[in-house]
Amino acid sequence: MSFSFTRSSIVPVCAVLAFAGLTACSDSDAPTTPDTTPKAVAIKFAAKVGTANFVCGQSYSALGTTSSVGTPTELMMFVSDVRLLKADGTEVPVTLTQDNKWQLDNVALLDFAAGGTGTACANATAEVNTQVVGTVPAGTYAGLRYTVGLPFAKNHSDQSTAVGPLSSSRMFWSWNSGYMALRLDMNTTGKPGGWFMHVGSTGCNPATTGATVPTTCSEPNTGTFTLSGFTAASSVVTLDLAALVATTNLDTDLGGMPGCMSGTTDPECATLFRAMGLGFNGGAVPTTQNFFRVVAQ
Repeated sequence: MSFSFTRSSIVPVCAVLAFAGLTACSDSDAPTTPDTTPKAVAIKFAAKVGTANFVCGQSYSALGTTSSVGTPTELMMFVSDVRLLKADGTEVPVTLTQDNKWQLDNVALLDFAAGGTGTACANATAEVNTQVVGTVPAGTYAGLRYTVGLPFAKNHSDQSTAVGPLSSSRMFWSWNSGYMALRLDMNTTGKPGGWFMHVGSTGCNPATTGATVPTTCSEPNTGTFTLSGFTAASSVVTLDLAALVATTNLDTDLGGMPGCMSGTTDPECATLFRAMGLGFNGGAVPTTQNFFRVVAQ
């Protein structure tokens, strides 16, 4: 038996084979469409001081170059443009759940310090938020990428009328400087009244007043971080404060104020930025960082 086909006589292959008595087709022979239904995802973060869990108001020893005793009183961080990575490096943006409290558009605020009036962390609030939640297309992911800090337009917006995480006055400097990307406050052995690491934009122009909305910032001081080996179901992004401050003297003031306020001439910022993986004062971005790591939960 033989068959010839013309353009007008083409019929489905399954029907031809069945007519010929050769085989029958089943649903499994039909092409399958990849499942792109959005799946819920929660990207978990945790703060540590070395191997110890971070607790606001708790004291930790052997910190920095002087083995100082440090007592954290605040720890908050903005992240934006969160993406999961496929094995081939393809980025897949996480669509954030819009709660207008911790998350807005592509921005999320992480708050690790529980406190309040009458506690050792009086400037903190009782509420914390240690995860970024949203959806991604179904698939297999092997890495995570995110930016610490805010997009320029959101960074230099009117905080007094802002909603969601941008309404946080604890993270705001001024319209001109914008928000802090990272805020770490501590009391240390040599600086019992406070040691600070506040990462934010500098060199913003025009800079007529603190309320002047800038068009550019020479040092935006944001950073994009890529972590391999991350899977949302079994991994946690850990912030290690002991590793962050390991090469910094926490008991002195070398730049006009204890710690680092992102000033380009502050030598304490140089060591802290390097440990965090940020370029400092126009310098190159370090190829390694000691602050973030992926830990199996």
